[in-house]
Amino acid sequence: KQYSDTTEDNSLIVVCGDRDTYVANSDIYEYDYSNYYYNGTYDVSFAGENALTSAVAYVTSENLPKVYTLEGHGESELSDTFSTAVEKENIELDSLSLLTLEAVPEDADCVIIFAPTSDISADEKDRLLTYLQGGGALLLITDPPQDVDMTNLYALMAEYGATAEEGIVLEGDSNHYAWGAPHYLLPTLKSHDITSPLISGNYYVLMPIAQGLTVSDDLRDTLTVTQLLTTSDSAFSKLAGYSMTDYEKEDGDIDGPFALGLAITETLSGDEDTQIVWFSSAALLDDSTNTQVSGGNLNLFVNALDWMCAQEDSISIR
Repeated sequence: KQYSDTTEDNSLIVVCGDRDTYVANSDIYEYDYSNYYYNGTYDVSFAGENALTSAVAYVTSENLPKVYTLEGHGESELSDTFSTAVEKENIELDSLSLLTLEAVPEDADCVIIFAPTSDISADEKDRLLTYLQGGGALLLITDPPQDVDMTNLYALMAEYGATAEEGIVLEGDSNHYAWGAPHYLLPTLKSHDITSPLISGNYYVLMPIAQGLTVSDDLRDTLTVTQLLTTSDSAFSKLAGYSMTDYEKEDGDIDGPFALGLAITETLSGDEDTQIVWFSSAALLDDSTNTQVSGGNLNLFVNALDWMCAQEDSISIR
C-alpha cells in the first residue's frame, strides 16, 4: 500500500533508493482479440521482459529524458499505442506552446512536431533555431501540405540542409510499394543506429502519402545528414498532389530518388550536439499502418527518440 493505492494479484513493485514503480499483472501479459470475432479465440503473449526492463531502467536512472510536443498549429496527437511505447522508454511527454513562452524549456531533451496543418510563426522558428543551435533535438513528422504554405518550418529545416519537394511521392518500382498502391511506400532502410535493429530483423516501414526530401549539396563542415529511408530511382513526386486522378507521371513532375527520412547531426563546440530526425509521412504513426508492418513503424519512431535522448542502449526491436 505504500507504493500503490490499487494493486492486482501477481503484480510487481520495483524499488531502488527513493524511486519506485508499479508493474501491474495486466502489463505483463498482452491479449490480442483481433480474431475473436471470426473464431472466438484470442492470443496471449508474455510482455514481462519489456515491462520489467523498463521498470528497472526507471528506478535506476538518475535523469529521465523530457520530450515536448509542440502545439498550436493543428498538430496531430500521438495515439495511445505510440505514447505508451514512449512512456515504456521512461521518456516523459509534455506539451509545449511557443506562443506563450519566450524559449524552449531548458529541460527539453527533444521537441516533437507531429503533422502540423499550418506554419509556425517567424518568432517560433527563431526560438526553435536558438534551441537547436544550443544542442537541442527535434523530431519532425510532416505530411505533404494541403493548400498551406510552410515557409517558416521549411526555412528552419533548410538551415540544416534539408528540403521538402512539392507534391506526393509515387513509386515506379512495385517492390517498393504495398497493396498495389504506388503511394503506399515501402522505403529502403539505410544503415544508422536508428534503423540497424529493423534491418537486422528484416522489418519493413510503411509510409502512405509522403513528400520527398532532398539534401543540399553544400553542407557546412559541422553538418552530417544521413538518409534513413529512401525511395527507388524510379520514384517521382506528382505535383497534382491530393488532386491526382491517376498514378501516371506527367510533365513537370519531379524525378526521384528521394529520402523519406533523414537523421541530421551538427557537431558543436560544447558537450551537446544538435540532432534532428525528419520523417515525411504523418501516417507513419498511424496504428493501422503500424500493424501492417508488425510494429516496424513504432520501433523506428521510438528508436529515433532514444537516439536523440542519448538512450542508445534502448535502441532495439521491442
